[in-house]
Formats: sequence, C-alpha cells, structure tokens
Amino acid sequence: MSSQPNPIDVEALLAQAFAPVDPPEHLVSDLEVRLNRISVLAADQIDAWEAGAFHDPRTWVRPATALAVGTAAAGAAAVLGVRRQRSRQQAAAAGPVVFARKAIETIGSEVTRRLGS
Repeated sequence: MSSQPNPIDVEALLAQAFAPVDPPEHLVSDLEVRLNRISVLAADQIDAWEAGAFHDPRTWVRPATALAVGTAAAGAAAVLGVRRQRSRQQAAAAGPVVFARKAIETIGSEVTRRLGS
C-alpha cells in the first residue's frame, strides 16, 4: 500500500489568498471624516497665512504644504465618496470609463469647493 501525497492546488490557494476583501463600513466612514478634517485644517492654515508674508519665500513652506496636503485629502475623500456611492448603486450599465469621468468630476468639484471656502 503506497500513500501518495495529495497534490496541492496552488491556483486555488492563490485565488483564496488574493480574494478581494471590502473593509468594514465604519472604517471607510472614519477615514472619510479624518480626511475631511485634514482638508479643513489645511484650509485654516492657508487662511491664517498673512498676505504681507508673501514677499518672503521662507514663509511659503507652511501654506504650500497645507495646500498640497489639503488638496490630496480632499481628493482622497472625494474618491472614497464616489466609491461608496458606486458600491451602493452598483449600476450595471456604468463601466470604468463612466466611473472615471464621475470620479474626476467629483474630485474637481470637491477641490474647487474646499479651496473656494
């Protein structure tokens, strides 16, 4: 009686290991709240910058950093909002091109709204 080892199905193991996992809803909403808070703090930092300090390039670091971080946070929050909205709707007709277009529009409007306030 010979005992042969069972062959390991590597493809099945890899498919199981790399199966997509959606994060819990509270994690996404907490991240969105934090990103919004960061963008508001960045806008406050830009508002606090004195216009008279514009002449000295050494004072540009904080507002430039705040602008970059605030824009990135607002864009990331907008992307999370679009992803959440899309996951709720699950529109079968909307392909990746439509999703990309809506994401770009949302990011643009969100950044414009946050920079304008």
